Amino acid sequence: MASAAKDVPVYGKDDSIFGGIEEQQGDKPFGKVLDAGTGRYSLRWLSTLKEKGMTELTAITADDKMLKSITPLVEKLGIQDITSLVIGNWFGPEPIFSTEHELFDTIVADYLIGAMDGFSPYKQDQMIPKLAQHLKPGGRLYIVGMEPIPDSAEGDADIVCQVARARDACLLLAGRRPYREYPLTWVKRQVDRTTGIQFLQAGEYPIRHSGNFIVRQINNGKRWLKLIKPKELENEMKNLLDDLEKQATEATKDGNKIELSFNYVVSAVKMEEVVIEAT
Repeated sequence: MASAAKDVPVYGKDDSIFGGIEEQQGDKPFGKVLDAGTGRYSLRWLSTLKEKGMTELTAITADDKMLKSITPLVEKLGIQDITSLVIGNWFGPEPIFSTEHELFDTIVADYLIGAMDGFSPYKQDQMIPKLAQHLKPGGRLYIVGMEPIPDSAEGDADIVCQVARARDACLLLAGRRPYREYPLTWVKRQVDRTTGIQFLQAGEYPIRHSGNFIVRQINNGKRWLKLIKPKELENEMKNLLDDLEKQATEATKDGNKIELSFNYVVSAVKMEEVVIEAT
């Protein structure tokens, strides 16, 4: 049953971030949509936008495993007739599209910039200008991200900071690159610096970390332990993660949640082209 539940549509009324995008969109039809860094969850929401004027959907991933995962999901969601799945890296040797003039009414970048360190490190500042090139005049760009977890915090919130540090340390020691989230202020600066688009608004959505969510982050670190050398260092990291799990369980007992950081949605619009007639 749990697996089946992961294949059903997600409506904006049930998700604050996607609901925020729908609110910012207003009555404007979504039209031809680009999911610039797709995943199972964003696809489940996008499948509901046929009711809000979505006519076509192009979903891009740089991950072969993700492509294999979402291909059957598209059929289960009933959007295979309007959906194109594309495998590719925005900054790879081959262009994503056969023509630079592939334009969309709506572009969604759902945690795309935060994930780029694993696929296109040091290119994050080029992502928004690249996406803006594929917006139709009057089209909307929605950038979803998470305010980075601080290095430290007061009270129980510091456990979330310690877990984030330990998880990322495990990835680095295993030779992997962790996600690198960028703050809301950074995204707004990039939008302001990008020619041809104009900032519209930003919504903030506080994160309340449950015990289960924190433990999942700890387990994400543990899955890389066997790649850490030498064995003594692996054991030390395991002991650290086990200790943090005990602290997190205690801090979130009785259903308590720890509020720290926030998700955000930044929207921008492609400026209408002004044609000046010769006199």
